[in-house]
Amino acid sequence: MRFTEIRIACFSHQHVCNVSFHFGHSQKLIDTLMPPEAYYLGIDVGTGSARALLVKHDGTVVASSTHDTITYRDPHDHNIFEQSTSNIWSSIVAAVRDCLASSESGLGVVEGVGIDATCSLAVTDFEGRPVVVSKGPEMGELGERNVVLWADHRAEKEAGVINESGEAIVLDYVGGTMSVSLFQLRFVDID
Repeated sequence: MRFTEIRIACFSHQHVCNVSFHFGHSQKLIDTLMPPEAYYLGIDVGTGSARALLVKHDGTVVASSTHDTITYRDPHDHNIFEQSTSNIWSSIVAAVRDCLASSESGLGVVEGVGIDATCSLAVTDFEGRPVVVSKGPEMGELGERNVVLWADHRAEKEAGVINESGEAIVLDYVGGTMSVSLFQLRFVDID
């Protein structure tokens, strides 16, 4: 047994880096786990886009693609940041298809898929259909604006009330101060 290095490509906003992991396994085991003909697909869903990256077993980038996502803003309330799960999924699918289509011919097998995403609240009905979270007459109806983005601060007042109380049990679990970005507050504000 000897230490063997495995390189895994990662990316964020079109920047690619290699991360090395050292394991005390034989090269034969590593080759079995990550055969040379294998490819790996990374999917990163950020605030403004969905990105796909295809790499070889050694971390060599084969192809990449980025597709923008839509963020909806309320012209009367600067705290509102909303998205659509349908738009996000469409962007993911388009990025993956473009990435795979632009890669070299004779691809081997995609052996693994890694997915990373920002933390936002997606609201659906019991059948998984998107439910609008925008304030106004469409709130609670089926529709596109069903994601409360991590940057959304519509629950600023509610965070203040909880923090000013100093006695809310939840404060024991969030470091003593409720951040307006915590997803629990998003439930409080959505009627």
